[in-house]
Amino acid sequence: GAEPPSFSQKFENVITVLGTMAEFQCAVKGSPTLSVQWQKDESWILEDPKIERTFEKNVAMLRIAACEASHSGKYTCQVANEAGYCFCTDADVFVCLVEPPQIPEKPEVIKVTVGDPVSLDCKVTGSPQLKVKWMKNGKELQSIRQHKLSFENNVSRLLIQSAQSYIFVQCFANPVGIVILVTEQVIPPSFLKPLSEFQEILGSFVQISCKVSGSLPISVEWQKDGSKISSGVKHKIIQQDHSVSIEIEQLEKSDAGSYSCKLTNKAGSCVSNDLTVKEPPEIVLKLPGTKFVKKGEPLHLECKISGTAPLKMTWYKNDSQVTDGSNIRRSFVDSVAVLELLTTSFHDDGVYTCEAQNDAGSVSCSTSVTVKDPPSFIKVLQPFEGLKAKDVSLYCEISGTAPFQITWLKDSKPLMESRKCKMLSEGSSATLHIIGLEPSDAGEYDCKVSNSVGSETCQTSVKLREPPSFVKRLSNMTAIFGEEVTLVATVKGSEPITVSWVQDKDHILRDGDNRKITFENNQVTLRVFKADATTAGKYTCQLTNDAGNVECFANLTILGL
Repeated sequence: GAEPPSFSQKFENVITVLGTMAEFQCAVKGSPTLSVQWQKDESWILEDPKIERTFEKNVAMLRIAACEASHSGKYTCQVANEAGYCFCTDADVFVCLVEPPQIPEKPEVIKVTVGDPVSLDCKVTGSPQLKVKWMKNGKELQSIRQHKLSFENNVSRLLIQSAQSYIFVQCFANPVGIVILVTEQVIPPSFLKPLSEFQEILGSFVQISCKVSGSLPISVEWQKDGSKISSGVKHKIIQQDHSVSIEIEQLEKSDAGSYSCKLTNKAGSCVSNDLTVKEPPEIVLKLPGTKFVKKGEPLHLECKISGTAPLKMTWYKNDSQVTDGSNIRRSFVDSVAVLELLTTSFHDDGVYTCEAQNDAGSVSCSTSVTVKDPPSFIKVLQPFEGLKAKDVSLYCEISGTAPFQITWLKDSKPLMESRKCKMLSEGSSATLHIIGLEPSDAGEYDCKVSNSVGSETCQTSVKLREPPSFVKRLSNMTAIFGEEVTLVATVKGSEPITVSWVQDKDHILRDGDNRKITFENNQVTLRVFKADATTAGKYTCQLTNDAGNVECFANLTILGL
């Protein structure tokens, strides 16, 4: 058994145009020897110099070198051997004579403004069905919102909503006939609006941006104070087509300065206006929260300001602006704002505010000023001498501006409130109560009174009353009749001391014609001008005060009786 012929690969429809080559082939299999014949429109094709037929390696091929109108039709391939034959009739193979597409008019170079709409038309001739596609920079354009495609009355139209820098656009009409439509769009760069002045607070995020026009690509260079800024951690430079910006992550004082932007493309370059980034005012040294001043003394307020000049300084008292006057001086030198009052009075009390302004913003700080009288004593402490176990009260009265801070001291050492010492201040008076006077309580006491503008101290002494005693007692004496005799003793003790003289047991002595009793300079004296018989005896001297009493005695003998 011989294998009958069959087709392992069949040919497909072929479309060609007048004057061009058409070729179709099919692969066959079967037992040799295989013979191949061709038909056109059911007629066998005889020898024709314009048609080449071959059968090699089981591939049957028919080639028409240059198609004419007569070559159009349906082609069939018959393969036969001794076992049978078969026809390749699964697909029609025909030559369709069409007019090749052409673009008769040479497109012109079109120049448009970037951002404007532009319509590109391409007229195409040739037999239907014409297929047209547009290419930009080697990529086929699809009909989308940015560019619409249409084909009517043999005119292919590309509508670009917003023109950019198209280097070239290609228009293809069928596989043949290609035309390049060039739209050279090289417009020098420019700024749509100048950089805008702006101010930001320190530490904030800042973006300087602007819109530009011109043909892409556009290179951008930012400068600060004439030096190029590079994109990095501190600055981030961003460019998105026709929007350029520079970002500062965290604004610092050093970022203040003059900024500019330079744009460049192959058509030229331009530089923006200078943008000055200003440092807003900042208070480096603030006013104190509160300020106390002594009445009649000068007031000096100052605060230090930083920021881009010019800075305007304004002072306010209770929201009313302060101006220079006979008692007021203002200055602003070396970033230090000063307000001075040459003398102060109570009506200068109030809230004083220093405000600094520049184009970048304003800042202020305030202080509360209080004019006070320093403390002084209207009534000072009085010395006190008391009996043991008795209570003591030291009292003084104060003038000046309250509140006062009152401190009590004994022998220059501060006293603390205790069961022994009670301290009381009420209004303009201050009192120290000492409970149960003891010898250790004696000493020098100070009352120190202070307020925020001064202090004053008054002092007194506290003594424990001393009972009387004899420093030098009476001595036994012998006197001559008719002569003067004097009994003397030295005493001490807290005044007043009462002195009594008693002769023998109950004879109380007083001054008389022949007798004189004195108590001076801590000495007690009994003087008898002429001793006689009545002078002799035992003499007792008694000393008494509110702290106690004491006595001493001596015998007086008279000679010559």
